[in-house]
Amino acid sequence: MLKKIILSTLLLAGFGLNLLAQKKDKAVEKSPKSETPSPKTKDAYQINITLKGFPNQKFYLGNYFGDKQYLRDSGSTDAAGKIVFRGVEPLEGGIYLIATAQKSLMFDFVITEQFFTLETDSADLIQNMKVKGSTENEVFFTYTRYTSVKGKIAYELDEKIKAAKANGDTASQRKLETEYRKITSDLFEYRKELMKAHPTVLLSKIFRMMTDIDIPEAPRNEKGEIIDSNFQYQYYYKHYFDNFDWSDERLVRTPVFHGKLEGFMKRLTPQIPDSIIKSADIVLGKAAAGKENFKYCLFWITNHYETSQFMGMDKVFVHMVDNYYGKGKAFWADETVIAKMQDRANNLRNNLLGNKAPNLTMLDTAHVYHSLYNTRAKYTLVVFWDAGCGKCKEELPKLKTIYEEYNGTAKEKPTKPGTLPAPKLFDIYGVSLTPNGEDWLKYLRENKLPWLNVYDPNNETGFRRLYDIYSTPVLYILDENKKIIAKRISADQIKEIIKDYELRNAK
Repeated sequence: MLKKIILSTLLLAGFGLNLLAQKKDKAVEKSPKSETPSPKTKDAYQINITLKGFPNQKFYLGNYFGDKQYLRDSGSTDAAGKIVFRGVEPLEGGIYLIATAQKSLMFDFVITEQFFTLETDSADLIQNMKVKGSTENEVFFTYTRYTSVKGKIAYELDEKIKAAKANGDTASQRKLETEYRKITSDLFEYRKELMKAHPTVLLSKIFRMMTDIDIPEAPRNEKGEIIDSNFQYQYYYKHYFDNFDWSDERLVRTPVFHGKLEGFMKRLTPQIPDSIIKSADIVLGKAAAGKENFKYCLFWITNHYETSQFMGMDKVFVHMVDNYYGKGKAFWADETVIAKMQDRANNLRNNLLGNKAPNLTMLDTAHVYHSLYNTRAKYTLVVFWDAGCGKCKEELPKLKTIYEEYNGTAKEKPTKPGTLPAPKLFDIYGVSLTPNGEDWLKYLRENKLPWLNVYDPNNETGFRRLYDIYSTPVLYILDENKKIIAKRISADQIKEIIKDYELRNAK
């Protein structure tokens, strides 16, 4: 129970510090001796912080951005514990942090105003915090002082509840739980009043962003039966971002923004490419109200699904490149980056799941051309391999076993003159990438691979681009119409994929 209170009310507690990236600005100046901005820092920032009890120690200034924290500045306190962070360009608004040289979090604070003073001491960093020149931080630290007291009481109650439960003292347990719920209620009311009194401060906007949507009951017919069993999900999906002020670019620099974005994209959205694309377009349509929010959402969605380990998510990447990066909406990306992304998307678009596989016509060992589309089987495996590839030597014997398991015991029935033999259940179109033709032929002789083996010595087909081949082995499964149903799989996955496909398409 305590953990729930801490996470929902002590806004920034427990996020820790992970200064994974550093942003250096050659124009940043630091001087702990002066509290007055010099003329050349006019319209920039200056934050004066006094940490009594921490003399002559190094500290970092960082900020939250998405799910990470970034180093923005550093400096050392003087003998009185004073440190000044200043720079020639204003700091972006959001939640910032002070951390020790060991990267241990001291406290968080808000940057909206660019010139203000914070003063505290080692006895109690939060309770003794004094703020000058920043309404945002006055509100922020008033709240954190209140919740730190409530959090301490909640912790003590939680320990007593555990003890009462262990001793079987149900009367005491009920009484303690009532007190605990009262704290939760007090915190909830405090936040409501804070949002009412200070609607535009960042803390209020964070609280609204954290607030879950009230979902109405599903409508019923005259008999009291629910009309639409999916109503509540659809309502929540449609109204998930109702409490977001997307125009406020400070939101992306808080520890809450990323979690809400990820919750919508990964947990509320079915992890199917078309559903993800729909959700991505909704998010980016809303995020366009604030450039920094849009930038983060577009980058995270594109990167997350480009690097996904789940098959088929490359369709999301292609959509993002075609509809955002390729249309000039990624205002921060230069032409070189966009060109590389478009080239990558072009390598993927022809081999997306659900697409008909590009046809290949290649030479066999007797220099006779064979078309992929002429293979007659309910399922066709296209394997790109190299006789010198160690992993290929592990996979090919497995493929041979699977091939014989599906087809080896079935004797081909005689056919009438002029008719084709009955289609196989499973066939393989094996494409060799072996540089030396003799090595390929030797491997075939020694291992007797029983399927159609072909190669493209003059690169007539462009198969590397069509099938995104940059390593070996690569395996694709096609259905009887040569539609791609699986790609970049291992031999061990083939039977399970076919079984699952059969179940999903059973009539």
